This record gives sequence, C-alpha cells and structure tokens, in this order.
Amino acid sequence: MDQEKKRLPYILQIVGVFLLYGVFAEVGLEYAVIGQTVRLMWLPSGIALAAILIGGYRLWPGIALGALVAYAWSGLSATTLLIITVGSTLEPLLGALLLKRLNNFSITLDKTSDVLALGLPAAFVSALLGSLLGTVGLLIGGDGATVDFTSTWLIWWLGDSIGILVISPFILAGFAVSRGTRSLYSPAKIFEALALIVALALIAQATFGNVKLTGVGYFPFSLSLFPFAIWSALRFGLFGAACVTLTTSSFALYTTLQGVGPLVLNSALDSQILWCLFTGLMAVTGLILAAVNSGRKNALTALKNANLDLEGQVQKRTNELIQTNLELSKTLIERRHLQLEMNQISEERQKMIGQELHDGLGQQLIGIAFLVSSLHERLAAKSAPELPSVYQIKQLLDEAMSAIRLLSRGLYPVALETGSFSSALQHLANYTQNTSGIPCAAHCTNSPQVFDKTIALNLYRIAQEAVSNALRHSKAQHIEIKLSVDGERYTLSVEDNGVGFPDQSIGSIGTLGLRSMRCRADLIGAEIKIRENSGGASIVVTGSIKRETQVRKADRRKYDASSAATAPLKQEK
Repeated sequence: MDQEKKRLPYILQIVGVFLLYGVFAEVGLEYAVIGQTVRLMWLPSGIALAAILIGGYRLWPGIALGALVAYAWSGLSATTLLIITVGSTLEPLLGALLLKRLNNFSITLDKTSDVLALGLPAAFVSALLGSLLGTVGLLIGGDGATVDFTSTWLIWWLGDSIGILVISPFILAGFAVSRGTRSLYSPAKIFEALALIVALALIAQATFGNVKLTGVGYFPFSLSLFPFAIWSALRFGLFGAACVTLTTSSFALYTTLQGVGPLVLNSALDSQILWCLFTGLMAVTGLILAAVNSGRKNALTALKNANLDLEGQVQKRTNELIQTNLELSKTLIERRHLQLEMNQISEERQKMIGQELHDGLGQQLIGIAFLVSSLHERLAAKSAPELPSVYQIKQLLDEAMSAIRLLSRGLYPVALETGSFSSALQHLANYTQNTSGIPCAAHCTNSPQVFDKTIALNLYRIAQEAVSNALRHSKAQHIEIKLSVDGERYTLSVEDNGVGFPDQSIGSIGTLGLRSMRCRADLIGAEIKIRENSGGASIVVTGSIKRETQVRKADRRKYDASSAATAPLKQEK
C-alpha cells in the first residue's frame, strides 16, 4: 500500500509531462517549415528540459512517450520515428546533466551565470544533439531525401534552442512562484503589470502587424519591443521577463510566417534565422537583466540581514558591557562604603586607644608623679644622697606624660569633639607651632558651625598629614592652613614655603602619606590637587559640606545612570 501511494505521484508526473509535451508538439508541428517535422520554435524542448530540472531524470518516460505519439502522426517510418524519439529524449537529459554538473547552477536563474549556462550548455549543446539525431533519422529512414541536410539541421537546431530559451525560464519561474510563501505582486504591481500588457500589445501590433507603418524586412523596427523586456525584467523579475519573451516571440513568429513584419526577408531561411536572432536577443536581454536585478536584490537583502545581525551583535555586546559596568559600579560603591566603614572603625579604635592612654595610663603616671614629687620633697628635707636620682625619675615621668598626651592627641583630635572644625584646625596649627617651633597659622573664612562629622574627620586627617609632610620633607619655614566655604562648597588648603617636589613629577607622586590623603579625599567624594610653585607647594581639597556626602550622591548618580541605560534593553528582551 505504501509503495502504491509513492508510485501514484510519480505516475501522475509522467502523465503530466506526456500531455504537456504532446499538446505543444502537435501545435508546433502544425507550423512545420520543412516537411512535417522541422519547425521554427519547438517549445517541447524547453518543456522537457524544465521537467527534468524540476522533477529529475526519472521523468524521461513521459518525454519519450510524448515525442513518440507526437511524431507518430507525421507519417514517418518506424526507423525515423525511433531515432527522432531517442534524440528528443536524450536532448533534455544531456542538457540537465550539463547544468547540474555546474556547482552553482540554480533553477531559479537568479544569477547571470545561470542564464549563460542555460544558453550555452543546454540551448546550444543539448539542442545540437537532438537536432543532429533528428536530421540523421530523416535521412536514414528515407524521409529527408528531398531536403537539404544543412538547412534542415540548422532550422531544427535553432527551433530547439529557441524553445529552450523561451519556455524553460517561463516554467522554472512559474515553479518558483508557486513555491513562494508570499504573494507575488501587490495591487500597485498588478496595475503596473496590466499597463505593461496593454502597452506591449499595442506596440507589438504596431511593429509586426501594421505593414504600412513598419514595412517589410526593416529589422530596426523590431527593437522597439526591447524596452518592454527591460521593463519586465527590472520590475517583475524572471517571471515577467519570461512572459514578455514568450508573448513577443510567438507574435513575431506568427507574423513572420504570414510574411508580414520587420523580420521578413527575401528567403524563408533568412527570415527564420532573423526571427531566431530577434527572439534570442530578446530572451537573453530579459533573462540577464532579471538575473542581475535579482542578484542585486539578494545582495541588498544579504547586506541588510548582515547589518541587522551586526546591530544585534553590537546591541548584545553593548548590553553585556552596560551590565558589566553596572555590576562594576555596584562593586565600587560597596567597596567605597566598606572603606568608609573601615576608616570609621579605625578612627574609633584610635579614639579608644587615645582615651585609654590619656585616662588610663596617663592618670596612673600622674599618680606616680605625685608620689615621686612627695618623695623628692621628703628627701630634699633630709638632704638624702638619693635626691638626684629621684629628681631624674621625676623628669622622666614628666617627659613620658608629655609623650602620652601628644600620642593621645595624635590618635584622635579631641578638638573635633569639643568644638567646631575650624577650631580643630586652629588647634592643629597651634600644636604644630608649639611642638616644631615652625610658624603655622590657620585661617578659616565663612566656616559653618556644623560640619559633617565624617567629612570633618577626614579633612582633619588630610590637613594633619599635609602638615606632617611639610615638616618632614619640604624643609618649610612657614606653614599656613586655609579653610573657606562658598555656598555648599568648601576649599581646604595647606601651603608651605619649602622646597616642594623638585625631583619628581607631581602626577607621579606616590608616597604613603600622599596616597593616604588621596584615599581619604575619595572616601568623602572630594577632589585633591597638589600644586607646586616657586615659593613651595600646596595641597588643595575641594568638596561639598552637605551631610549627605558628595561620594554618596556621585555613587547614586552612577547607579541611576547605569540602571537607566539598561532599562530599554530589558524592555526589548
């Protein structure tokens, strides 16, 4: 049962090829120009080649049966009939074999190479075989004794060649259209097609049917139909070009056989050759233009698809980069917040250690100092010999208490707890001048009474480190601390009149103290600059005094910008 179901379509295809071949063969033989077999345009040759290209070599029985039945009514001998049938069957098989051996050949004829292949291997070589066997068959069977071999073979070959060029593209294009998933033409294209048909009919009638207008044998008038081949090829593709070629060549053949039109010459053979030339040029022009236009459209489509694919890849990579940037921004924000928390914890630990030194060890040393002072007074009253040693111990205790006070003040600035930020800077200047002996002054203008604690603490540490660097490295003889506030912006600078940074570029300075200052400035969202001038160097820090620190606002802006950039991409997904 399954084999019968598979065999039925095959049988129907053979029957279809047989009927189509036989019908057009009978029509062609009605207009035979030499005897009852030699015709000027043999459409069955094109039908047979298209059938083999579409359905495969297995359809040869339909071609052979169609040729046998068609020529059987011509009164030919059995030998001649057999040879002509064999030639008619081998011709499309050879043409299809030659075309399929070409790697890039496509039955859609959408490339110029496809059209040239159809014209040379198929229409030229295969038709040469079929016409040669047909003519030889006439001679062997005794049916061509009264005809000229050369003219008979030439007309036969031209008829088969023109049939392949005219009808094969029409069938192949129709097959491609029938397998298309979209409608072929829009309403506007249908209207244009109707206009083309009307204009073609009028010009063809005027060119080939009006003897008074065009006369007889004036070939240039036939060229008036070539614009329609160009129009149909460029606007309607292969199918349009094939339709125009088939229509024009058929009408031109009919008028030429009637002895009317610009293709009629003195002899019938010359007229037939001129008609074949006209039809061949018409077919090749339309097919090549259609192929070139199809190739252009395919190239544009491929370019558009490649562009869309490239845009998709770029969009994908952009999405990935934005997502990576968003994740990196989140990581940097978390890292900065962690550094800020670690810095706060470090300050708290320093504060605790400073308080322990001041309140714990410092108080114990004070108690010991009182005892030593009391002992020193008693020994002094007795003029004891141990008096110098006790005095030395008293001096060492005073030095130790001074060192502890200095250490506790350095670990945590108590002035920030008890006063404003400007007073803390003033205390730092006084302390620096008292301990180093180098003049140090603090100038604060428009300083607010309330300064964000985190900002104030980190600015104090920056000023403290800048003063320390000036004392240790710049050989400064004068240090000045300046704080000014303009609206919501502050500027803190530490200037000295030392040697500056003579041995290295300011942009490449990377000492531990300067790295520490940059890190603290980054934590509070401030900008730090190191300037060198002829009278020394200065470190300038600028930022916002708001309680919501600048770094948090900057981080939020970065996060919002990244989120806004990725939102459209998420919506597209």
